Amino acid sequence: MEIPQILALPLDEAVRRLEAAGCTYEVQTLLPPRASEADFEGREVRRYVVRQQQLSANRLALTIVYR
Repeated sequence: MEIPQILALPLDEAVRRLEAAGCTYEVQTLLPPRASEADFEGREVRRYVVRQQQLSANRLALTIVYR
């Protein structure tokens, strides 16, 4: 199985490509040291993949950032 390269893609597009390839994934958010996901609620943010790590044959860990 070929795992697609999804670095620097918006999370929505990355998820679409992974699901089309039959891959499963988990998402880990990378935030500034004093921030939390609640700080971004109600704001228009874009989520981008900055790291993809292969955990098994068809499972990935995605690290995302907010922009």
